[in-house]
Amino acid sequence: MGEIILDVRNQRTAFATARGMLNAVDGVSFTLERGKTLGVVGESGSGKSVLSRSVMRLLPGNSVVPSDSKVILNGKDLTRLSETELRRLRGPEMAIVFQDPMTSLNPVLSIGKQIMEVLMFHMGMKKGPAKEKAVELLRAVGLPQPDVRVNQYPHQLSGGMRQRVAIAIAIACEPDLLIADEPTTALDVTVQAEILDLLQRMVKERNMAMILITHDMGVVAGRCDEVAVMYAGRIVEKAPVRELFNNTRMPYTAALLSSIPKVTDPPHRKLDAIEGRPPDLINPPQGCPFAPRCKFAGPECEEQVPPLEGPGAHQYACVKPLGEEVAA
Repeated sequence: MGEIILDVRNQRTAFATARGMLNAVDGVSFTLERGKTLGVVGESGSGKSVLSRSVMRLLPGNSVVPSDSKVILNGKDLTRLSETELRRLRGPEMAIVFQDPMTSLNPVLSIGKQIMEVLMFHMGMKKGPAKEKAVELLRAVGLPQPDVRVNQYPHQLSGGMRQRVAIAIAIACEPDLLIADEPTTALDVTVQAEILDLLQRMVKERNMAMILITHDMGVVAGRCDEVAVMYAGRIVEKAPVRELFNNTRMPYTAALLSSIPKVTDPPHRKLDAIEGRPPDLINPPQGCPFAPRCKFAGPECEEQVPPLEGPGAHQYACVKPLGEEVAA
């Protein structure tokens, strides 16, 4: 086993609402090694983005995190640090790329100034060297004419260019952990592939660990080492990427895979869909949260929430896991 950069233990994140406590992340645990990429996959509302913000400690005021939840980065328990201490870690040790760069970038500051701020605050660089480094970073992420772009503003760039700028800011201090939260949502297909390839290259070149959050199983297929499938705030299946695709055990994971269109499908074929809707996280059903939508569910599925367990690195939360002949 390599060097463990991130160790998340029993992360639970709830939000106080008018209707009651909403359990957005419910008992998530995993580790991540240096140089590895973990793909976190699931439908909208499954808890993926809340998990990323829980790791970064970027949670709103109505959030509730119990004391037994721990996020350990490079041996430091982030749940025990003050906001000032966390601010010092965001950049040099952990960074995040959000899905919409138009809202994450400051519209009234030039691209160069936004990168320079990070370098001057965390690295103690002077203005001149910081601007030179900003141009170098823009060149590294493949932005054309970086010496010109460094003086431009976000509205002057395309969506793909803005996302490259967001990545340049995230990697400016060479963090150990990079979180990419659906970084290609607002981009066209060609640009999506370029951004994902760029992130993969940055991880390899800089020997970082990365969490890639997406709702698209196809995205993680060739770009992740391990995949964690989330549903209703929990990880319901976790395995090395090849093992997960070749030997799917959780019916929800199989349903996600079957919804991916294939080039061998006949024209105008109706796409498979998962019937029903995700559970109410304020009043979740008893038993397996996927049971009401699962075509394999039996009476035992409604009795208790199945734990995440299994042989070796392949774990799944299901009392009636799919056999190889069904999963295929």
